[in-house]
Amino acid sequence: MAARLHSPFSQLHRLSRSRRFHIASSQFDRAFDRRGIPAVGADFLSKLRAQSVSYIESFDPSAWSTDPVSTLLHGAALRGGAEQTTVDAFGQPNGLLVHATDAQLEEVVAHLRGYVPPRRDYRKEVRALEAEVFALEGGWPAFLVGNQAIDFKKQDGLTEIEEAVQANEVERRLLDLLLEEEAAGRVEVGRAPAYVGCVSNFSNFLDLCRKGFRNLEAGVPLVILSRSNTTQHMYRWTQMLLQLMPKHGIDLGMVTYVAASKEQQAQLFSRGKPDSPAYYTCSRAIARTLTSLHGGVVASTGGPNTLVATRWTPAVAAAVRLSAAIENAGQCTALRHAVVNCSAEQVEEMLGGVAVSDGPAEALRNGEFGSVFPFAGKVFERVEGYEVAANAAYRVSSSLPPDDIKEQWRQVYVDVTSPGVDVATPAFVDKLCQWLVAHQPITVAVNADDADFALAKRIFEQTAQVVFTVGSNDSPALTCQARPQDGEVFGELPVRRELAAHTKFPVFVPTPTPGYNTSYASSYLTSVGHGWDAAGLPAPVATLAACVSSDEVRGYMRLTAEYLLDACAQNPKVGANPGGRTALYGLQTTPRNGQLNYIRCGEQTRLDDVGPHLLPFVMTNAWEQVKLSVAPGNAALATALEAAGVAVVSEAEAEFEARVAAERPYNVILPSLKGFPLVGQFTSLLLCVGHIKSVKPNDQQFIDAFRTSPKWLSIRTA
Repeated sequence: MAARLHSPFSQLHRLSRSRRFHIASSQFDRAFDRRGIPAVGADFLSKLRAQSVSYIESFDPSAWSTDPVSTLLHGAALRGGAEQTTVDAFGQPNGLLVHATDAQLEEVVAHLRGYVPPRRDYRKEVRALEAEVFALEGGWPAFLVGNQAIDFKKQDGLTEIEEAVQANEVERRLLDLLLEEEAAGRVEVGRAPAYVGCVSNFSNFLDLCRKGFRNLEAGVPLVILSRSNTTQHMYRWTQMLLQLMPKHGIDLGMVTYVAASKEQQAQLFSRGKPDSPAYYTCSRAIARTLTSLHGGVVASTGGPNTLVATRWTPAVAAAVRLSAAIENAGQCTALRHAVVNCSAEQVEEMLGGVAVSDGPAEALRNGEFGSVFPFAGKVFERVEGYEVAANAAYRVSSSLPPDDIKEQWRQVYVDVTSPGVDVATPAFVDKLCQWLVAHQPITVAVNADDADFALAKRIFEQTAQVVFTVGSNDSPALTCQARPQDGEVFGELPVRRELAAHTKFPVFVPTPTPGYNTSYASSYLTSVGHGWDAAGLPAPVATLAACVSSDEVRGYMRLTAEYLLDACAQNPKVGANPGGRTALYGLQTTPRNGQLNYIRCGEQTRLDDVGPHLLPFVMTNAWEQVKLSVAPGNAALATALEAAGVAVVSEAEAEFEARVAAERPYNVILPSLKGFPLVGQFTSLLLCVGHIKSVKPNDQQFIDAFRTSPKWLSIRTA
């Protein structure tokens, strides 16, 4: 329950309520209102399927060589550089790419540094263009699906189009709120050109729409970068954009495509604007490399998706098979790890049933999305320790997978943990949860026969999954299930302690992408911070508010507190899937597994540095999950923190490092603020966000069981 609020803060809380559009806030939740979200019915999908199959079958394979991937600047193709053969997802040649010359790269750099967007608000124009792109009559949806199928070999591009059409409306609503904040002088949206590092498997939504349309709407120029493989289909949608932009009154300087080597792309990062965001969806290894090159990387990363079942049943076997083979192991939510007692023979028999499709056109025509292709063997890598069954590989062990487990992208690989004891045994569950925290899968699915959801609750509360699905052994949950347009909030996060090495912020869907490069106006923070005494809030918050010296910092803390009050007033919130799955989503504490979050303060750390990072903990039921470690030479800070009721350990750096090595905390926070990012993004660096859902529609028993979990963030009452 939220703490009772007292005047004058309660009045201020009401007055600023309209500004709370951050993730899990009241206005964020209203963005899921089904009114106005387009219906994507069977007729639309049937027509799109037929048009897409026709596009694939009539495609001229020479087209991507006669019109090679090239740098596009102000709508013009720049050629003359070295040619390179492009390859599809399975390494097969499918066209040509012409690298930018050094002189052309200079032109691009000059454009990035000197271009000023003619408009700061292109919503009307971009939304008209977007509507044209997703109208069947113009043929563009089949163009998108078909090119993706030819290049990436995607089997089901229709579901992505459906998700885009619906989730785009949710994100447009959130972007409207962001731009309202800017118009009111409260925030400043960064308009340095945004780098778009495209993902191979979901580019039509994640790149074209989330990173593309939403940034263009806010007047943020795009710089779309070529890939080492599957670069053809995103180049083609870039051409589509540039073809349509003049018709809709959008300046061609707003979209640039750069056909460049990795070394040339690194030059763009170092010589372009330092405040340019770089949006990527990629592996953790690539994200780490990118972050070492550029400070503005905002990346979504993969992880070993895991399905848990307490019994091996035909339905569980089918769920593992589909989750592992989906899109020839080419979906970010594809299963990599199953936890269920079974034999190697059962696993081999299960994987032997993986369907085979001759190609993407056949799969699309037949509505098949969990098959493998005969040509997939060309990239199949035999890994020591795995057995091969038909078109897949597996390893069965009584132990959880080793730390070096690899994703094996586009290869059906399954690690099976068969513990030999009841999967629900508390000691084993604790080990499993530790493994999940250490590896941070994108999704976890738990299937059991317990009517009280005891196993799922235990795993949910001890981990930090953004996507968590609950089913039974006879009607199992899959790992590959999430509809962000329905409140099934989605995110692909690295391990929390390593987050800063991979991304500036965790990325969640839906959110307005320009918000990741938005900060509060200094004058606004100063105005709301001046005189704020945090009346009515937990005592530690009031103490912190009184002790920070800067009105700007105090204002930021106030906005954070107001956001938490609003988001936690009803937390969790119920998803909006009509007649589909039943979802709960919202803000969460960090895993309730005994791991702490350490805030490490050096000799020069000030309370103004610590206060914003500490507030989300001491204000909520996460307060017992944080501990402050302060250098011995900073006694003044330790005294101030102890006055706020915060546990403080005074220790030298070597002692702290030894403590971290021994205790393995969930997170180590080095308190510093580079500007004042949106409070929703900032809070997500410290606490957790996500959803849990039942595979059943309107599952009140599920809601009753999980709504009261202490994992959901709540305002501290004592």
